[in-house]
Amino acid sequence: MSILRASTPADRRARSAVIYGSAGTVVEWFDYGLYLYLVPVMAPLFFPSDEAIVSAIASLGVFAAGSIMRIAGGAFFGSLGDRLGCKKALVLCITMMTVPLALTAFLPVYAVVGIAAPLLFTAMRLLQGFSAGGEYSGTIVQLVEQARAGRRGFVASTAVFTSGIGIILASALVASLTTWTSADFMSDWGWRICCLVGGALGLFAFVMRRKMPETEEFLEGEREGDIPKQPLRYALTHLPKQVIIAALLAGYGGILYYVVLGFVPTILDSFREVQSDEALWVTTGMALVYAIATPAFGALSDRYGRKRTLMAGAIGFVFLSAPMLWLMTSQGLIIIILGGLVLLVMLMLYTGPVVAAIGEEFPSKARYSALAVGYNLGSAVLGGPAPLVAALLIDWFDTPVAASFLLIIASVIAIPLLWRMKDRRDMTMEQINAEFDRG
Repeated sequence: MSILRASTPADRRARSAVIYGSAGTVVEWFDYGLYLYLVPVMAPLFFPSDEAIVSAIASLGVFAAGSIMRIAGGAFFGSLGDRLGCKKALVLCITMMTVPLALTAFLPVYAVVGIAAPLLFTAMRLLQGFSAGGEYSGTIVQLVEQARAGRRGFVASTAVFTSGIGIILASALVASLTTWTSADFMSDWGWRICCLVGGALGLFAFVMRRKMPETEEFLEGEREGDIPKQPLRYALTHLPKQVIIAALLAGYGGILYYVVLGFVPTILDSFREVQSDEALWVTTGMALVYAIATPAFGALSDRYGRKRTLMAGAIGFVFLSAPMLWLMTSQGLIIIILGGLVLLVMLMLYTGPVVAAIGEEFPSKARYSALAVGYNLGSAVLGGPAPLVAALLIDWFDTPVAASFLLIIASVIAIPLLWRMKDRRDMTMEQINAEFDRG
C-alpha cells in the first residue's frame, strides 16, 4: 500500500497509526469471526437441544447480547479516550478483550457443569462485548485524525483491511481444523485451541499498541486546553443528530457485514451440496478478497465522493442480494464463488467509505465519545442481531435465500439517509472542527 511509502509528516503519522494502532482490530474481528464460524461446534456444547437450529439461535442470541454491551463499553472508552487520549483507551481495550477470549478456552461445557456452562460462557461474551465497544471506534478515530484530507477514505478503510485480516485468520484456522481433524476433535479440543490462538494474538496486539503515537488532534487540544471535562455529555447534548447518523450508518454496515461474511458459512452448511469445510474455505477466500480490496473502495470514495460510493453499494443490495444468495445455495462451487464475489463488491462499496464518513461527522473535541456511542449503538441494535434475524428468517421461510430479505429491507431504508448525508471528503480536520464551532 502506498501509505507504507509515507513521505510527509501526516503520511508518516498515518502509517504508524495503521501499523501499531490497528493491531487490536485484528483481534476484535478474529474473535467475532471465530464465534460465528464455531456456532455449529460450540452451540451444542453450551446450549444443547434436540434441534440444531434451536442451539444455533441460542448461541446467536448470546452474540447479540454481547453486541449490546458494546454500547456501554463505547461510552466508557470513548469518554476515557477524549479525556486521556486514544492510546491509553486502546491499550486498556485490548487488555480487557484478550483476557476473556483466552479464558474461554478453559470453560467447562454443559455436559460437565450443567447450567453453569452457558452462564460462564455468556459472562465471557459480555465482557468481550464491553471491551470491544472502545476498540474499533477508537481505531477509526486515530486513523481519521492522523490522515490528511483527500486520503482519509483510503487510510480509514485500512481499519476494514485489518478487521478482514482478523476474519481471515479465524476462518482459515477453523477451516483448517475442520478439514484436517475430526468432528469429535473439534468438539473436544478444536474450539479451545482457537480461543488460545486468539489470546496469543491479543498479547501481540498489546505490545504493538503500546508503541502507537497519540493523535495530533488530541495533543493540540491539550496544548490549547480545549478538551471537555465531560466529553460524553458534550457529545449527547451538542451532537445528538450526528450520533444518530453514525448509529444508522454503522448499523446498516453491520447488517451487511454479518450476513455476507459472518453468516454465509452457516447458510452454506445447511445444504448437503456444500460441506462444512468447503463452506469455510469459500468464506476464507471471500474474507481474503475483502481485506485486500476494501481500501481500494475507500480510495474510490476519496475521488468520487462518499455519498456516491455508499449509495452504489446500497442500491446493489436491493437488486442483487436475493439472486446472489440463491446462486450460492443452489448451484455448484464455481457459481457459489461467483455469487459471493458479487456480494463482496457491493459490501466493499459500502464498508470502504463508511469508516471515514462516520469519523467526519464529528469535531475532534468529542469525536471518540460521540463516534463510539453512535457506532456501537448501531452495531449493537441493528448489526449484532443480524445473524439471529437471518437464522429466524431461514427457519420461518425454510430457505436460506430468506436472509436476503433482511439485506433488501435494510438497504431500502438506508438509501434516503445516504442521499441526505453531507460529503466532507475534501475538508481538513480544522475545517470540520470550525464547521461545528460555528454551529
